[in-house]
Amino acid sequence: MVAKRGYNRDTIRGGASDWDVSRPFSSYLRLLAQLLVHPIRFFELLPRVPDLRAPGLFLAFSGLLSAPVWFAFEGIIPALAVLVLPLPLSFAVAGLCYLGIFGGRFGYFVSWRTVAYPIGFSLPLAGVPGLRWLAIAYAGLILLPTGLAVVREIGLIRAAAGPVIVTGLLVFVLWRVV
Repeated sequence: MVAKRGYNRDTIRGGASDWDVSRPFSSYLRLLAQLLVHPIRFFELLPRVPDLRAPGLFLAFSGLLSAPVWFAFEGIIPALAVLVLPLPLSFAVAGLCYLGIFGGRFGYFVSWRTVAYPIGFSLPLAGVPGLRWLAIAYAGLILLPTGLAVVREIGLIRAAAGPVIVTGLLVFVLWRVV
């Protein structure tokens, strides 16, 4: 892709791995497949801008698509929670991960963009009882450390410190609640 003068892959709105609002379903499926099959490539192409729109809308869309799955398997309360909690949960997880992996090239909002997509990825899969723990483990132990290492440009071991602890805490809480 040839960028116009003054733009690069980090400043062009709607980058290659961002969720495209104009094509929500096809973009959602493409993004989920890319996170499952080529996570490193996804995070390499993720724009390093502190724009909250695309990831925030992706989380809202993931919640809308996940609510029927959670309703079918767990009932009304978890379905309503999946509609309301993804955005605040992503901010909290990103904050803990950001504090846990001091340093790196980009700040909190770029870290949040990196955290938002794995959380949205795991929402519908976590609603299915047989896939719940696998989806959470993949998002928290594979996608988050990989994404933070690639996006923040730090080592994988250092990038894994925050997400592994946060995922462990979330799994413990979910295990007690569910």
